[in-house]
Amino acid sequence: MGIYDYYQHLRMKEAARLLRDEKLSVSEAGYQMGFENLSHFSRVFEKHIGQKPKKYSNNLK
Repeated sequence: MGIYDYYQHLRMKEAARLLRDEKLSVSEAGYQMGFENLSHFSRVFEKHIGQKPKKYSNNLK
């Protein structure tokens, strides 16, 4: 894993934590992680976490 992929992976782990622990919405988590394009956030999240952020968030309920 290159340094950029590692950095993205850490960002997505933090985004998952925000969804899980802070109960933020997907858009709030994406914006907090510095993404302006939420569809791009969703693609990156799915690549690193294994599912789309909305599905991840819904599975926590």
